[in-house]
Amino acid sequence: MSIDVKRLSVRFGGVVALDDVSVRVDPGRIVTVIGPNGSGKSTLFNSITGLVPVTEGTVHIDSEDVTAVSAHRRIAQGLARTFQTPRFDPRVSVEEAVLCGFFPVSSAGIVASMFRPPAVGAQERAFEREGTAILADFGLEDLRHAALGELPMGLVRLVEVARAVANRPRYLLLDEPAAGLTRAEQMLLASEIRRVARSGVGVLLVEHNFGMVRELSDHAVVLDRGRLLAEGHPDDLMRDAAFVSTYLGSSHARHAATMNEESTHGAQ
Repeated sequence: MSIDVKRLSVRFGGVVALDDVSVRVDPGRIVTVIGPNGSGKSTLFNSITGLVPVTEGTVHIDSEDVTAVSAHRRIAQGLARTFQTPRFDPRVSVEEAVLCGFFPVSSAGIVASMFRPPAVGAQERAFEREGTAILADFGLEDLRHAALGELPMGLVRLVEVARAVANRPRYLLLDEPAAGLTRAEQMLLASEIRRVARSGVGVLLVEHNFGMVRELSDHAVVLDRGRLLAEGHPDDLMRDAAFVSTYLGSSHARHAATMNEESTHGAQ
């Protein structure tokens, strides 16, 4: 049981967006993909969710090869995702946006919904209760009637994560969900991501804030120009010179070296 990406390559004409990248996401674990802009992070997400074709390699969801399967069928396999740029009608309310997340798990067809038998009404009431709980979990209950177009982009991102959670996914892919959030909102988001993972959902996260990565991640994958640069626990990556130089910069590398030297002298 996992998302298992093996030796994935994606090319757009002569441009190599991903080159021989592998990553695995197990239920209940949080895996983070990090790297500079243009390193292939969003392309990896789009490959897993079926929005871009794979040139080489495979994508398996729970042992089923979905490399050539359409995006909507992968959703049925238990995938939910957010996008770097949220995709919502600005006129939709926060509550409506979250309730839309239940559509993939609704058992009512179009005809049944039109005639509204008792079972459909009961399911709608259950979704409303669950939606209210999700709004409360994300601190959005006071904004339930606000139109998305009235909200700052950071809060719209938070709504999109809440909508993805409403999909009841087995695997949740979050593309820079903390961008534009205040520190308090980031802490709330981190708490919810942990809660979702503890419920058995596998989480794949793209995030630039390395502090948040260290706080959340069980495993991190570092991409650079479409290739795998390094991977491991975030604390271990801090000791990887190639990662520190590429992702955190030379000033951080000098600071880390100084700290290590002082620690060594202090131990003598």
